[in-house]
Amino acid sequence: MAKKCAPGVFCIENMTLFVLMVTILIAILVFYQVQNKEIKIINKIPKQDLVMSGSQHVENPNIFNNPHRPPLRDNQYFPPAGGDVRGGIPINIKTRSTGQDYTQMGILTKNGSPENLILPLMGRRTMTGRDKWNYYTISNSGSVNTRLPVSVKGKSCTSEYGCDDIMNGEQVYVEGYDSTFKVTKYENNEFQYIPVI
Repeated sequence: MAKKCAPGVFCIENMTLFVLMVTILIAILVFYQVQNKEIKIINKIPKQDLVMSGSQHVENPNIFNNPHRPPLRDNQYFPPAGGDVRGGIPINIKTRSTGQDYTQMGILTKNGSPENLILPLMGRRTMTGRDKWNYYTISNSGSVNTRLPVSVKGKSCTSEYGCDDIMNGEQVYVEGYDSTFKVTKYENNEFQYIPVI
């Protein structure tokens, strides 16, 4: 039996109301899409193969992996990519950029030693923008290579603050040998880049 509305009252059935609401919603969405057309430009850069002549090649900057590389120190610093901190709050973040990894900066020769003891001088800059350095050496005696701290003018070069840059011919003190060593530093590596990138 059909429902009848009282005179002067506008009546709508449930199904008619549902169809009317869906129609209005679709009309609003179409109107919104037409009014807010955004121009999306996607720049697709074709991948180009980098062609280099046979005389040029990319070298591994780690001199320990390639014995044919000359002993040049590398003062370049490339900051690491930003870390992902999803899922936690980072703590103990340094307020200043840290220096690069330790590299071999030169050699140490023991003063007054008849056996020609030569040790590698490992170093890194403590912070970018400062001329303070951390240094240590590696003992090559025995079966275990031990890292030994280096002191310059009575100041330890392994501390947080480091010490001044060591120059050629300077005398440094090496813990463990209880002796002074003469510094021979390598020449700086020249900066290189790939011009097509």
